Amino acid sequence: MSVHAMTVKQIISRVRQVFPNVSETYVMNLINDAQVEAGMYNSKVVHAKISTAADQMWYDLKDAAKDSSNNVLEVNKVFRVYFMDNDGDYILIPRLLDKDLLLTDVSSESVLQSPDSR
Repeated sequence: MSVHAMTVKQIISRVRQVFPNVSETYVMNLINDAQVEAGMYNSKVVHAKISTAADQMWYDLKDAAKDSSNNVLEVNKVFRVYFMDNDGDYILIPRLLDKDLLLTDVSSESVLQSPDSR
């Protein structure tokens, strides 16, 4: 079973196989502490290339997405995005931190919802 597919119930069940009398609250606190500690470290950095399409604003970066070499992406944070221009130069796209921006479609004046709000 993949680590990405484990539920809290499955983790608690595994812990209780070794420690049968441990409380669920205690195990959940341990899981939370482990997540905080694991989040303090960069465990894996990957560079990927994805082909772009004209007039497309959103690109799939979930675990099932694949890069241009057909490798499965496992993205939990994007640090930088570059686009290659017609001259073959890579241009850094500024990182947008304001989630309240109104985004418009390339071909219309209509306002789109961000992918987070779908």
